[in-house]
Amino acid sequence: MLKQFLHSVEHRYRRLFSIEEIEKESILQWMFGGSLFFFFVVFSRWISSPNVTIEQAERGAAVCWEYFQNCTDFFFLHEIGQGYSQTIFYMVLYGIMLTIVYCMWRKKWTAAHALLTILLLWEITVTLVLSFSDGAPYYYYHIVLTTMLLFVPFKEFFLKFSFVFMYFMSVTTKLDSTWILGTYFTALRDGMPLFPDALAAPITNLVIFMQVIGSWFLLSKRRVLQRMAFLYALAFHLYSGVFVLYFYPSVSLPPVLILFGAMYRHTPVPFSKKTIAGWTVIALVAIFQLLGFTAPGDRRMTLEGNKFGMFMFEANHQCIVTIGTYSKKTPNVRPDWETPAGTRCPGFFCLVKTTTSKTSENLSLREERYESGTAWNRCYPYEWWSRLHSRCAQNQNIDRISLKIDHSINGGPFYRTVDVSDICDVPYHPFGGNTWIKGPPEAPLIGYPVTNTYN
Repeated sequence: MLKQFLHSVEHRYRRLFSIEEIEKESILQWMFGGSLFFFFVVFSRWISSPNVTIEQAERGAAVCWEYFQNCTDFFFLHEIGQGYSQTIFYMVLYGIMLTIVYCMWRKKWTAAHALLTILLLWEITVTLVLSFSDGAPYYYYHIVLTTMLLFVPFKEFFLKFSFVFMYFMSVTTKLDSTWILGTYFTALRDGMPLFPDALAAPITNLVIFMQVIGSWFLLSKRRVLQRMAFLYALAFHLYSGVFVLYFYPSVSLPPVLILFGAMYRHTPVPFSKKTIAGWTVIALVAIFQLLGFTAPGDRRMTLEGNKFGMFMFEANHQCIVTIGTYSKKTPNVRPDWETPAGTRCPGFFCLVKTTTSKTSENLSLREERYESGTAWNRCYPYEWWSRLHSRCAQNQNIDRISLKIDHSINGGPFYRTVDVSDICDVPYHPFGGNTWIKGPPEAPLIGYPVTNTYN
């Protein structure tokens, strides 16, 4: 009876998720391996990351998504040095990855499918539920492609279509002067790698053209056009590694090579009721992209909703953050100090100056000044809001905390986008409407930046 029940469950599972497609098509089996490879890349980073650990939450440094601001209640892992739960958890996932490889070798695709689903569920949980800091387009790419591979019928078609569609979605953040005039790169001290600044605008406009129109030729049945689009995509993702290192090419190049390379064959649009699942995922991707445009103003400057959708390379950023902590008694911290002029900032943010003074209200004022160290640190006001709210809640001696953020994009002026006397009493709305975050002309011009670098 038990054997018959398990057989019935397996039969329904295979039928529900179209496992036979994976068994029959080598291109899908290769995509299975490509997806598994990126899981290894992701988890090798997360195994030592504190972002979703209990200790990070206790420090007030964990940042939940705007739409789930109490996510730290669900943290259960301890970071390295405070326990072994995180490393044990990820080694269990490592064991699952090894088991998947064994199942692939033995052609046990139903078991491999179920195990890969476990990995995907954890990636979705971290990326879209537990950690605002880990919300990024390369995870979105992987989640969408793996979802198509695992759960929808007509897997090969929807894998190809969704990859090109995400290309198309990512161009929505490039349709402004940042890319049309090439100022993303010309504003950098080192300019565009391998090319002079004079070619920046032609090259960035070529990227826009290929993402709007040219990338669709990856799906073409005309061999010459398809090969040209493939070679461009291959060159583009190899070149992108100069900026984003191995991480983004690790999620993008395997699908390019597998879906559109030597094994490519034209896949016509399927017409069947079974396509509803695939088109639903495509619709959700489009909605997720559009959420980023619900907030008023220039989201490159205010960064409201900027984590929604494919927001890669939308602008290069510089920012200065000044925090004033007003306490009922003098905090037990290190003395006032300031970094020497010209000191390089090796991280996302560097604390460059601290001062302590007394206010007219007889409160102790501790001011901290942070400066960004990379052009791709987007200086999210929400991240500072989240961490400072935690600081307010955890220390009863704090009377209030002021926050100022001066933000520059593409080498333009610094505008004071945030100037709040008490951030502890300010709410944050997930889909825009945060009037305390301003863009020009409401945000005053503060000064002009020096030329920055990408990394």
